[in-house]
Amino acid sequence: MYSYAHPSISAHALAKTARGLRRGRLIAAAACLVACSRDAEAPDTPAVDGEWAYTARCSYCHDVPNGIGAAVTPGVLAAYSTVGQLDRYLRVAMPHQAPGSLPDNEYDAILRYLIESRRMVPGATDAWPLPDSTLLEPG
Repeated sequence: MYSYAHPSISAHALAKTARGLRRGRLIAAAACLVACSRDAEAPDTPAVDGEWAYTARCSYCHDVPNGIGAAVTPGVLAAYSTVGQLDRYLRVAMPHQAPGSLPDNEYDAILRYLIESRRMVPGATDAWPLPDSTLLEPG
């Protein structure tokens, strides 16, 4: 019989690891049962601060000198014409290193932050979510 254990790992350490794996599987199974229960409530999507999301997810490319991303100015954003086109672009192309990888609530928060902070739609703070056809103005 072949042993694949590293020679410096004791039998006691292997047994302890196996017990930990079994315990982890039991916890995962219990969590699945609770999550899949008919009576379980769907968790609410937490609100995300758009400025925080932009700073954490976007600014390291777009807000640094000689960054790989273009400066996110009102003129650049207005080139997408409508809220819907800008939203689709963000979700399909950003972040550059992993497009489409952010949760929906972060994309929503970033879109809102960009539009409000750059004053792309007059009165936008009172009308969220904006219709996809809403025109973007360069400020």
